[in-house]
Amino acid sequence: MSIQTQSSRSMLARGLSILRCFRSGEPELPLSEIARRADMPKATAHRIIAELLEEGMLERGEKGLRLGVALFVLGARVPRQIKLRDLTFPYAEKLHRLTHGSTFVFISDLFGPDAALVDAVRRAYGPGAGPDAEAENRASALAATGIFHAYGGSGAFPPRGVPATVEDRARVLAQGFAVVRGATGAVGIAAPLLTAPSTAVGALAVAGPVDRLQPARVAAHLRAACAAVSRVLQGTPELVPVW
Repeated sequence: MSIQTQSSRSMLARGLSILRCFRSGEPELPLSEIARRADMPKATAHRIIAELLEEGMLERGEKGLRLGVALFVLGARVPRQIKLRDLTFPYAEKLHRLTHGSTFVFISDLFGPDAALVDAVRRAYGPGAGPDAEAENRASALAATGIFHAYGGSGAFPPRGVPATVEDRARVLAQGFAVVRGATGAVGIAAPLLTAPSTAVGALAVAGPVDRLQPARVAAHLRAACAAVSRVLQGTPELVPVW
């Protein structure tokens, strides 16, 4: 990025670019990595980060900087997220009972490749219970991200493990769900919440041990739940983002 382009960016734009450096599965980042991702001099990043720390948008951690509680509180007030959560959570609870897996509600991230978690109903963990919560989080998020890429979400290249090729996306669209099998024994299955036939604003996902969940059976329950939610979404204009 040229010096002229850098100087023309507003302080707000540069602050937002710093906040967007944080990705799923990366709770803390060092200053040098934030400056690199935000494409700005380290001194500039340091100055902006100091203001974000003062406002509670960032916090200091053991290994670097992390997103702050003030940012979480602000995000929790987003009306579309709240309404989507209220509408879909009863279906997530029902899916948990039907599948005995952990269930998740995701919303699409307009500025990056990741699915953003809204809420979850988790199964019991313990000795012999299979993959841990982090493994299931990852598998479900990758499956949901695959849904958003297939249905025309973020143009950014998806993380490893997400359906990425034209053939992969065509298969997701044809079957109406995405399946991701993690390396740690967890499987995630996700289906879209649609405001139009090809527009996914959210996703429901189920994750659990790969040897206990039956993807075809889980997918049938997921598709039925998502179809019911999608009918409500399409009749609720305030839940449809305006572009």
